[in-house]
Amino acid sequence: MSLRAISRLAPRARSGLAIRTTQNRLMGGGPALPPFKRNLAPTSTLHEEHELVWDDGVAPELTIDFDAQHISSRKGLAMFAGGFLFFLSLFGLVAISDPASKNPALNRTINMIPDPPRAAAEDEEEDDE
Repeated sequence: MSLRAISRLAPRARSGLAIRTTQNRLMGGGPALPPFKRNLAPTSTLHEEHELVWDDGVAPELTIDFDAQHISSRKGLAMFAGGFLFFLSLFGLVAISDPASKNPALNRTINMIPDPPRAAAEDEEEDDE
């Protein structure tokens, strides 16, 4: 190939192959994404239930998700009560096992410093006042 033929192919190579090679070397996938489009600030009064909408200025969404519509109220209440029953039974099991007797550290009542004995003269002075 002549120099003239190579010079004709050079712009094409720079545009496609060189860019792809550079992107592969730099682990890039193209130009940066544009920033999020922001919603305009409200100009009128908000409706009563606007507090239930999470609006960060980009994509408003409900704060309460209704993802589990296939679960009935009865089943939800049963699962809620089952959770409380589980933790209540776990507490009972721990209470029955008596963890205080298995503690290798000193008990708080044993580790207390007793008050010094008071003299009889001090007791009489307090009674006179």
